[in-house]
Amino acid sequence: MSQPVAWTVADVRRALKAAKAGGEPLAAVDFPPQGGFRLLFGERVDVALPTRSGANEWDDVLAT
Repeated sequence: MSQPVAWTVADVRRALKAAKAGGEPLAAVDFPPQGGFRLLFGERVDVALPTRSGANEWDDVLAT
């Protein structure tokens, strides 16, 4: 059975509003697998996303 959500969208919105009012630059919002959420402050760093070549990395793992 899954665990209930420990936060709501309203909680995230309130946190974002408070961060904006504080004046700190917000880099990202993280939703860790353990639950909850956290705001990451600092300058935003763009990360290159992997390109789609049509290959599936699981083909190597599940090769028969």
